[in-house]
Amino acid sequence: MDFSRLLQSTSLREKVQEAIKLASDRLGQIVEDAASEVYLFSADDFTFTLVNRGARENLGYSMSELRDMVAWDIKPELSRDAFLSLVQPLLRGEKSTLEYETVHQRKDGSRYHVLTHLQLIVTEGEKVFYAAIQDITKQKETNAALTKVSTQLDAILSNTTMAIFMMDDQQQCVFMNRAAEELTGYKFEETAGKPLHDVIHHTHPDGRHFPIEDCAIDRAFPENHQTQGEETFVHKDGSFYPVGFTASPMKNEDGKTVGTVIEVRDLREELRARNAEIEFSNALKTKIEEAMGERDRLEAQLVQAQKMEAVGQLTGGIAHDFNNLLQVVGSNLQLLSKELAEGDAKRRFVDNAIAGVSRGANLTSQLLAFGRQQPLEPKPQNLGRLVRGMDDMLRRTLGEGIEIETVISGGLWNCLVDPAQLENVILNLAINARDAMSHHGKLTIEVGNASLDDAYARSQPNVTPGQYVMLAITDTGSGIAPEIMEKVFDPFFTTKETGEGTGLGLSMVYGFIKQSGGHIKLYSEEAHGTTVRVYLPRTQRQEESVRQPVTTETPIGSGEVILVVEDDAAVRETAVDLLRDLGYAVLTAENADSALAIVKSGVKINLLFTDVVMPGKIRSPELARETKAQLPNVGVLFTSGYTQNAIVHAGRLDDGVDLLSKPYTRERLALKIHEILSRHASAEAALSGRQAEQDQTSDALKVLLVEDDALISMATADMLSDLGYAVTEADCVAAAERCLAQERFDIMFTDLGLPDGSGMDLVQQVTQLRPEIAVIIASGADPREYAEGETDRTRFVSLMKPYDEHSLKRALAQCEESQA
Repeated sequence: MDFSRLLQSTSLREKVQEAIKLASDRLGQIVEDAASEVYLFSADDFTFTLVNRGARENLGYSMSELRDMVAWDIKPELSRDAFLSLVQPLLRGEKSTLEYETVHQRKDGSRYHVLTHLQLIVTEGEKVFYAAIQDITKQKETNAALTKVSTQLDAILSNTTMAIFMMDDQQQCVFMNRAAEELTGYKFEETAGKPLHDVIHHTHPDGRHFPIEDCAIDRAFPENHQTQGEETFVHKDGSFYPVGFTASPMKNEDGKTVGTVIEVRDLREELRARNAEIEFSNALKTKIEEAMGERDRLEAQLVQAQKMEAVGQLTGGIAHDFNNLLQVVGSNLQLLSKELAEGDAKRRFVDNAIAGVSRGANLTSQLLAFGRQQPLEPKPQNLGRLVRGMDDMLRRTLGEGIEIETVISGGLWNCLVDPAQLENVILNLAINARDAMSHHGKLTIEVGNASLDDAYARSQPNVTPGQYVMLAITDTGSGIAPEIMEKVFDPFFTTKETGEGTGLGLSMVYGFIKQSGGHIKLYSEEAHGTTVRVYLPRTQRQEESVRQPVTTETPIGSGEVILVVEDDAAVRETAVDLLRDLGYAVLTAENADSALAIVKSGVKINLLFTDVVMPGKIRSPELARETKAQLPNVGVLFTSGYTQNAIVHAGRLDDGVDLLSKPYTRERLALKIHEILSRHASAEAALSGRQAEQDQTSDALKVLLVEDDALISMATADMLSDLGYAVTEADCVAAAERCLAQERFDIMFTDLGLPDGSGMDLVQQVTQLRPEIAVIIASGADPREYAEGETDRTRFVSLMKPYDEHSLKRALAQCEESQA
C-alpha cells in the first residue's frame, strides 16, 4: 500500500485529526492561560474572535460580549479612524509588527495602560490580527513617580537661587548646581576634583592668605556637625562678595559621613532687601489694584447683564404704562393747540411739549426695538427702490459736507421687511456715519444680492444659511477701535459725550434686524472708516405696487359710531375727545366684557377701537371676533403701547390686523380710522354688488371655515365674504362635524393643527363620506406631506400660510373647477 492510500484509510485519518485537535487544544490552552493578554480580531470587520482569560478577567467582559465589540471599543483614546490609520502599515504589508502604547477601558469604566505587540497573520486565506498585550500600568506609575521625583530634585537643584556645593571625604568638589556656577563664576568642570576652599575661599579681602584649617565650612566634615555663618568668597574675576553659608555633613545609608553639603546665599541681595521689599510691596499693590480693577470690570459686566435682563423684562410694562401717559399728554396738548390762535405766544410752549411727547415715544420705540418686541408690518420690498426714495431725505439730513454714492445691483431680489422701520435703520446708520466723519466725507450705500453659506453660518451666532438681500453702508470716518467693536451693539453703550445720545441707536438697529430674521455684521479699522452690512432674507413674493396716496389733510368723520374700549380712564377720555373732535360719534367701555354687552345690544357701530392689553375675562382678540360675528361689516382697530403676543407673533402683526401704536397723534388716528372705514365701505359696496348678481343667478356658495386662531379666522372670513361666499366658522373638529351634520356646504376650508384632533383626519372623513364638498387645506407646511392612508391627494387644494386675497382666489377657483 502506498503512502496516499495509507492516508485515505479511515483509522489513520482519524488519528491524524485527533493529533491535530490535541495540538490545537494544547495551543489554545497555552494561549488561554498565558500571563499576557492575547486578542485575535478580524482584519475585515475588526470584531474579536478570541480573547484569552487574562484579558477577559482584566476587562470584565465575557467572550460573548466581546464578540459583539470591535477593537477600538476598548480603546477610549483611539477613535475608529485613528485605529484604522494606525494599522494601515500592517494591512499594506509595509511592516510585519507594530508596537505601541495605549489605554484600555474596563467594563466598569476604569482604565489601564498597555503595551501592544500587533501582528497581521494570514491563515487558510483569512487575515486576522494577533495582539499580545502587557499591562504596564504599575510600570508607568513607577516610572512616572521616579521621573517626578527626579524632575523635582533636578528642578530644585537647577532652578533654586540657592547655590549648592557637595564635597567628598577629601574635601574635593563633586557637585555644583547652576546657581553655584553663577555665584562663583566657575563652571563645575573647573572645580571638580579640587579642594573647594582653594578655588573660591583662599584669600581674605585685605589680601591675606586664608588657610583651610581656619575655614568654618571645612570643619563640618571632620567635626561631623553642621556649621553656619558668614564669609567672603573670591569670584573668578578676582572680586570679593559676602555670602551666608550652611555646611552639613553628608551621610550614607549606614550613617557614615562621606562628604559635605554646602548651601550658600549671596548676602548682597540682603543688603538690598529693604528696597526689594519696597519693590515687592509696590508690585503686590499693583497686582492687587489690577485684580480689583478686573473684579470691578466683571462686576460692571454682571450688573450690565442683569440690568439688560431687567430692562428686557420691564420693557413691555414700561412701554404700556409710559405710552398711555404719553397718549394722555399728547392728545390733550393737540386739543389745546387747536384752541390757540396761530399768533398766540403760548403755542410755542405747547409745541415744545408736543415735541417732548414725540421724543418720549421715540425712546419707548427704541426700547421695544432692542428688546425685539416692537410690532412689525413686513411687506415684500425692493431695497433699491426704497434707498433711492430716501436720497433727498438723506442729503438734507447729512448736509452738504457729506458726499453720497448709491450703488444698486441689477436683478435685485425682494426681501420681507417693515419698510418704515428699515428707513429708520438706514437713517440711523447714516447719521452715525456722518458723526464719525465729522460732517465731511463720503457715504456709500450699496444694495445687492448675497448668499450666506453653511461655513459662514457656523462662524456666526444665530445665522441661517440661505439667500439674502444685502445692504451695506460705508463711511470714510475715524473707524472703531478694536477694543470697543464687541460693544457697539450693546444697549446704552455710546462713545458720545454725556447727554448727546441714549446709546440705543445701534442696539435698536441690531434688534430690528434680528427680529426681521436677518443678520448684521460690522467691519471697521481705525482711521480707515466703517462698513455696516445688513442681510435681510429673500422673499419670492412680489412687491406691492399700489401705494396709498399721500395727503396733508386730516380726514374728518361724518358721524360714524366708534366704540372705544380702554381700561385707563385718562387714555379713554382723551381718545373720546379726539374722536369727537374729528367728527365721530363715540361709545365707551372700560373692558371687553362691557364692550361685548354694548355690541350685543344691537346699537349701530361702524368701528371697534380697542386696547390690546386689558383686564377681564375676555381678551381683545376674542372681543374683536365676537363683534365681527354680531356685526360682519364693522371695522376693528387695535391700539397698544405694548402688544405682548395677543396680535403679534414672531415679531410680526397677524394677517388682517390693524394696529395703531401708542402714543398716536390726532392726524395718525384720523388717517387710520378713515382708511379702515373706507376699506370696509368699499368692501360692503362690492359685496352688495356681488350679492345682487348672485340673487339674479343662484345662491352664494357655502364655505365651512375650520380655524382655531380667532384673528386668522376673522380675517379669512372677511376675505371670503368679500369674495361673495357664505361663511360658517368652526374652531375645532367637533364643531366642524356638527356643522357638517346640520348644513350643506360646497367648500371646506381647514387648518391642520386643531385643538381637539387632526385636520387631516377631518379631511379624510369629508373626502370619503362627502365627496361633493371641495376641500382647501391652509397650513404653514405643504399639506401633502401629512396626507396618509387612502386620502386622494387630488381631492384637496393646498394653500400655504400666510396667504392673501389673490392666493385665496386661486385656491377657490381650483375648487370650483374640480367640482364642475
